[in-house]
Amino acid sequence: MKKITTLLFAGLLAFNMNAQEDTKAKEILDKLSAKTKSYSTIKADFQYSMVNKTDGLNETQSGKIEIKGNSYLLTIQGQDIISDGKTIWTHIKESEEVQINSVSEDDEEGISPNKIFTMYETGFKYKYVDEKNNIQTVSLYPKDAEAKAYHRISLMIDKTKQQITEVTIFGKDGTQTTYKIKSFTPNTAISDAYFTFNKSKYPNVEVIDLRD
Repeated sequence: MKKITTLLFAGLLAFNMNAQEDTKAKEILDKLSAKTKSYSTIKADFQYSMVNKTDGLNETQSGKIEIKGNSYLLTIQGQDIISDGKTIWTHIKESEEVQINSVSEDDEEGISPNKIFTMYETGFKYKYVDEKNNIQTVSLYPKDAEAKAYHRISLMIDKTKQQITEVTIFGKDGTQTTYKIKSFTPNTAISDAYFTFNKSKYPNVEVIDLRD
């Protein structure tokens, strides 16, 4: 997936200074956090889109994700990205290879797939935007803005279900990446073994170990 890089809009800087003090946004996010933490697992289908008008980029893909604690299985663009919280296996089906990496504590994008529903909990200032048709919108701004490839994240939250319905990441290069949640199923039984790559199931796959 393409990285998101460009300058932070100057007009947002002054706005961000007061964002953390937004008590309405904090109340919404606290409720969302409590609800999300009550789930033992999450399964979700989503639509992923990436748009950059300047570069003529307009891509849409469907994907799905399954999350259990720090472990996840993300399926998108012909790839299975699997992690047990320590190791990441990227299974590229078309080329019949799997790349192995260690989980990084300092990701430039700053958003691990298993954090997509809880990313707002640390490292952000926040601002309540509005509520329409029972959907509340909150904007997030990274505290360590210079270290991130994006300047803002928009969360759309179903007020009744206390679930995220849409996440939009606004990149510094003008790229807008959106995840629209199509289905959301919590608390299904998932074995821990599900979150590791089983080479025996894919005997013809080339393994490329990129760990240090």
